[in-house]
Amino acid sequence: MSGQAARGLVLTGLSGAGKSIVSRCFEDLGYRCVDNLPLDLVEPLFEHGGKSGEPPLVVVLDVRTAGFARTFPGLIARLRERYAGLRLVFVEASTDAIVRRFSETRRPHPYRKLPVREAVLHEREELAVVRELADDVLDTSGLTPHELRAAVAERFGTTRMALPMVVRCESFGFRYGLPPDANLVFDVRYVANPHFVAELRPRPGDDPLVRDWLSRQEGVEDSVRRFCELCDALLPHYRREHKSYLVVAFGCTGGRHRSVFFAERLAEHLTRGGWVVSLNHRDRDREPVG
Repeated sequence: MSGQAARGLVLTGLSGAGKSIVSRCFEDLGYRCVDNLPLDLVEPLFEHGGKSGEPPLVVVLDVRTAGFARTFPGLIARLRERYAGLRLVFVEASTDAIVRRFSETRRPHPYRKLPVREAVLHEREELAVVRELADDVLDTSGLTPHELRAAVAERFGTTRMALPMVVRCESFGFRYGLPPDANLVFDVRYVANPHFVAELRPRPGDDPLVRDWLSRQEGVEDSVRRFCELCDALLPHYRREHKSYLVVAFGCTGGRHRSVFFAERLAEHLTRGGWVVSLNHRDRDREPVG
């Protein structure tokens, strides 16, 4: 069933093993996630949810619910009897990895009266029967959040409601610093500067007169073509890595003319190519510096 979206899942596992991250991964893939639901509400939720046209359900259950280990086996048996294709996913990690994570985050373990390592071992023993019932066991010990997201997508697939990767085309001025979240940065200060043309200086780079002037400068259209070709080649690789968004930034001196022009042209090209695109001109509307 690898790569095929499940109709519904119950997600459980050890505290600190990464259930919250896994849950967010499922949300990105188009599932509807409900966390820490009381056990007596799970069956009504599945009964009313997951209808045709709605995203499949992921319900996160764990020892935060009183009596979980004792009552869960009966609950999952009833759900499997009523809902064909329901999958139980158990998230685990090594004891050392979980202890380290609790140490780093300084969050209390649900069994907070015990030292962390003892609490982890106690929970692992208590949930052994739940783990045996699982259709899938996901070990997060050596995985970064990025790798975990890729593993979830590969194993459980996407839905038609999966969130697409958004490409943000951004312009900025080097005078004001680099965008901190930029993935790809292009320096276009090599292009002739409209700032030194009196008629164009007060107009931004998306003004028709500035666009026309820049398009006629030597090498500009060739640069536009090459930037577009590079992004056409790279973006599918970023999407395959399940990135939620990608920032392509163009920088010039003040962020008012050249960078705006190139960000606009790339955004138009990517939109025509079917990408989900947003456009941001960070410094375009700052007061021009004389």
